[in-house]
Amino acid sequence: MVPDDRKLKRLIAAASMYYKDNMLQSEIAGVMGISRPMVSRLLAEARECGVVTITINEAGSAQELLAGRVTARFSLKRAFVVPSRGSSTRDENSSVARRAFAFWHDELEETEYTGVGCGYMVGMFSEYAGTRTPDPVPRQGEIFPLIGGIKASFRSYHTNELVRLIAVQSGLNASYLYMPALFDSEDEKRMYEHTEAYRDIESRWMSLTTAVIGISNLHATPDLATAARFGRALIEERAVGRILAHYYDINGRFIEPQNDIAMQIPLSRLRTAKNVVALCADYLTPESLLGALRTGIITHLVLPDTLADQITQPSDLQ
Repeated sequence: MVPDDRKLKRLIAAASMYYKDNMLQSEIAGVMGISRPMVSRLLAEARECGVVTITINEAGSAQELLAGRVTARFSLKRAFVVPSRGSSTRDENSSVARRAFAFWHDELEETEYTGVGCGYMVGMFSEYAGTRTPDPVPRQGEIFPLIGGIKASFRSYHTNELVRLIAVQSGLNASYLYMPALFDSEDEKRMYEHTEAYRDIESRWMSLTTAVIGISNLHATPDLATAARFGRALIEERAVGRILAHYYDINGRFIEPQNDIAMQIPLSRLRTAKNVVALCADYLTPESLLGALRTGIITHLVLPDTLADQITQPSDLQ
C-alpha cells in the first residue's frame, strides 16, 4: 500500500535520520516526539514500501568496501583504500603512491595533459615513477608543474624534477616552470606574468585534463612567506589544510590571501580538470582531509585504510 503524502514525509524523515545521520532510534523518537517502538515500525514500513532499499555490496575485501563508502559519501568518481598491515610509515605511504601511480598510468583516461603538484606524497609518486622501466611506446601529451618551485632540501618540493621523473618513465613531453612558488611581492609576480615563460605555463594550465596533488596539514607555525600572504587570516578563519598553496577551512571554503604572491594554477582552472587525483599520507589529519574533500575539487582519492575509516565514522568532524 502506498502511504499518503503526510505519512510518506514521516517515513522519509525517520529513515534519513537512521540511515544517513546514523542516529539511534531513541534519538529519533525524541526528535519526532514519538515512542521508540513507533520509530522501529516506521523504519520497517519504509523498507516495505520502497522508501528504503538495501543493497548488499559483495566487495572482494574490506578495503574495497571502505573505498565504496568513501566514494559514495563524498561524491567521488573513485577512491582507493590501501591496507596498512602494520607496516612502517614510509612503507604505507609508498604503497599509497604506488597505487596512485598504477591508477594514473594504467587505468585513468584523459591523462594527456597532466599537471603535478608538490610535497611528500607527490614526491613519492614521482620517485616510484623513476624506478620503473620507461614505457616502450611513449605516451602522447604533456606533463607540467601546477606550482612553482620551493627552495628546500627536500626533493619533493622541486617541481621540475618531479615532472622530469614522470616524463622519463611515461614518454610525455615535459614542460617546466622556472619560477618560485612564492614571490617577494605582488609587483614581482606581475612582472613575471608578462613573460613568455609564464604565458607558456598558463597555456598548459588551460589545457589541464588531470592533476596529481597531495593534501597537506596546516603547520602549527606558518613560515614567513605564508605569514606575509595571509597575516592572521589562517588562524582567524580556522584553516585546516592546503592543496598546493591554497588554504581552506573544515567546510571546504578557501581562504583569500591578503597578498597574492603565489605562482600556482588558479582554483577556477583546477576545478575544471576532468580528474584531480589526491594522495593522502598516513599522518594527514581527518580535519585536513574532510576540508579538502568538501572543496569539491577532488575527483579521485588514494588513502590508507586507517584514514578512510576515520572519515567514514560518525563524529563531531562530520
